[in-house]
Amino acid sequence: MKIATEVITQIDNNSTKAERIFSAIKAGGVSAVEQLLNHPASSFVIAALEDWQKTK
Repeated sequence: MKIATEVITQIDNNSTKAERIFSAIKAGGVSAVEQLLNHPASSFVIAALEDWQKTK
């Protein structure tokens, strides 16, 4: 959860980074981004990003 929170904070402060991440999620799908991250915390990060995108 701490990692996901930090990721969202970093993205909130950099709109270009946010656009690139959401573009990647749309183009490759969530599972592709999870595989790209290849980290145990990736599912938390992806869920947080999806929630963040919906609430923006």
